[in-house]
Amino acid sequence: MVPEWLDAQALQSMVVGSLVTLVVIAGLVMRFVRKMLLRLALLAAVFAIAASLWFQRGELRECLDTCSCTLFAQQVTIPAERNANCA
Repeated sequence: MVPEWLDAQALQSMVVGSLVTLVVIAGLVMRFVRKMLLRLALLAAVFAIAASLWFQRGELRECLDTCSCTLFAQQVTIPAERNANCA
């Protein structure tokens, strides 16, 4: 279960930070990996993770309206005191 201090706004910030980190990792892969097949495999993995994070980011927007959602099979509930829509 997700801890209480981790709300939708914090999750959105973490997702954006993770996406930026993945872009940096992709740049490092392009710079230092020389074998083309390994480079493509690593980049495909990085982009797959980035795409899943991007789609979960969309779910977070819905979570702010409905006050409850599922992210990566973890139930996230927004307490009423943190969001006026949940009262």
